[in-house]
Order: sequence, then C-alpha cells, then structure tokens
Amino acid sequence: FLELSEPGMKIVQYGSYRIAVARPPFADGIEITAVRPIVQTDLDDYEYAEELRDRLLERQRGVLISGSPGAGKSTFAQAVAEFLTDNDYAVKTMEKPRDLDVSEEVTQYTALGGDMAKTADSLLLVRPDYTIYDEVRKTNDFEVFADMRLAGVGMVGVTHATRAIDALQRLVGRVELGMIPQVVDTVVFIEAGEIDTVYDVRTEVKV
Repeated sequence: FLELSEPGMKIVQYGSYRIAVARPPFADGIEITAVRPIVQTDLDDYEYAEELRDRLLERQRGVLISGSPGAGKSTFAQAVAEFLTDNDYAVKTMEKPRDLDVSEEVTQYTALGGDMAKTADSLLLVRPDYTIYDEVRKTNDFEVFADMRLAGVGMVGVTHATRAIDALQRLVGRVELGMIPQVVDTVVFIEAGEIDTVYDVRTEVKV
C-alpha cells in the first residue's frame, strides 16, 4: 500500500515493512528507512490479562492504551485485536499508515480521502464490535474516537503519554468533562513492553 505520497516523501507499507523514502527538497539527501515489528505477543503474555479479558468481553468498552514511544503500545493493541477476533467479535482498525500486524480476519482501514472522520462514518455503517484506532494524536482523532464510542462501538485507542493520567488529560477540552467515562472507561499504561498499570475511569461528584 502507498500510505503517503507527497513531494519529497513517500511511505509504503510492504507486508510487515513500513518503508519511508525521503528526498530533496524535503530532506537534504535521499534516505530510505525500513521498519518492521520485531515481536508478536498474545494477551496471555501480559500481566493483568485475566482482568482485561473479562473487562473486554463483558461489554463494548472505551480503552486508551498509553505509553511513551517504543514502549510496546501497538504490539499490545495487536494482541487485543487478535483476542477479540478469536472470541468472535467483528474487529476493524483505523490506521495511517496501516502497519499493525493483525490476522486477515481484521480489516485495516486508513483515512478515507485523507480524513479519519470519513472513515468513521463508513465504519458506523459497517457496525464493527470493536475498532482499534492506532495513533489517536490530534484533536480531530480524539473527536472521531469519542463520536464512535458514543455511537456504541467498542474502541481501543493508542496514544502517546508519559503517564497514564496524561492520556486522560488529552481528552479534557476535547470531550465534555462529564462524558469522559462514557468515552474512555479504561486506561492501560504500557512501559517497556509490559502492562504497568490499568486504570478504571469513572466520575464522582463530591460536595
């Protein structure tokens, strides 16, 4: 798949390889970078797997997988996708680029016409049980994630955060405060390839 084509930059997804080709004027020379996943995991490989399995199967959830770059967030998201598929859930992904290493039963969608909101509109007609949204980064991404979640689709989002609370802070101002637990009820913080903590998100009103 040709995931990005701009003057000076092309990104190709070739099997499990993501290949970026940069050239002048965007770069000061020609550079080719190839990246591939180096590990495939199963949900059982992680601590807290039993609790997460029960939580994901109990009902459709809003989950944010957070952690620093290279911590293993996408690898964990792949394990979640495979677990849900094995349990007969219809699972789709929203990615740009499409580089999650998932089985053929999981259809991988990219930005339709360059816009993830259009992808979301299409997926709401398809009605998957769960959607894995890789790289929830910009305001538009959080809004799309929230819209799909409030429409009843189970959502698993991957976002960069150095602390678990930072993942929720990124929702503040983008989603109405009282709606946050309806959008995200679980935050999984990944560190060094392992589940560091799992947070349950709820609203409490105190005098």
